[in-house]
Amino acid sequence: MSTIITKSKNNNLAKQFILLQLNDALFPIGSYTQSYGLETYVQQNRVSDKVSFELYLQSILVNSLLYNDLLLVKLAYEAAVVDNIGAVQNLDELTSAIKPAREIREASIKLGSRFIKTVRSMLLLEVSQSIYSLYCQLVADKICAGHFAVLYGVLCAALEIDYSSAISHYAYAQVSAVVNNAVKLIPLSQSVGQQILYATHPLIVQILEQLELLTVTDLGRSTPAFELRSIQHESLYSRLYMS
Repeated sequence: MSTIITKSKNNNLAKQFILLQLNDALFPIGSYTQSYGLETYVQQNRVSDKVSFELYLQSILVNSLLYNDLLLVKLAYEAAVVDNIGAVQNLDELTSAIKPAREIREASIKLGSRFIKTVRSMLLLEVSQSIYSLYCQLVADKICAGHFAVLYGVLCAALEIDYSSAISHYAYAQVSAVVNNAVKLIPLSQSVGQQILYATHPLIVQILEQLELLTVTDLGRSTPAFELRSIQHESLYSRLYMS
């Protein structure tokens, strides 16, 4: 009995390590090259210090991330759990449609392409015959675009990673990336960045609770200002980020 318990514990631990690796800032998919419009806010002096950035971060979490990439991960995970490749394909198409800013749409696809290549290099045998492989084949055949959030959700389901862990790790990684971008762009000190990140923990919990109430009909809800700043980023005089 103890041997069985130990194997189960080790298997769960192994999955947690995979999850940590997928959400690590050093996971080589190019996330660090994207600001998702924040660079425009900084150049326009709309976000210029700790206070204004905190307001920006709260707004983008509540009004954008919740109804877009977080919801995409949830819906992709749910579709993959029941092996519904048709639902995954439909979600991929919807994702392209709800990202009107070209740079944001391209970023989602580029990150997805690198995600596929990096995961393939990891030789995860658990997904060789899974719905994740089917989705990747649709991407290779150019039937699907291959968006990062959708790929992540499908992969986590294929690996039988606990949903709560998958979504909470993803949410934290996205918030951490926004904070790191702000530290560089505004700039802010590293310690101030960590203060802001820590203070955001309750809000992350709140939006994850709200996420459970959302369905596909909520997908794509956002405030136009975020989309406009992303579109304006294309014509900035100087840029550090690709979006």
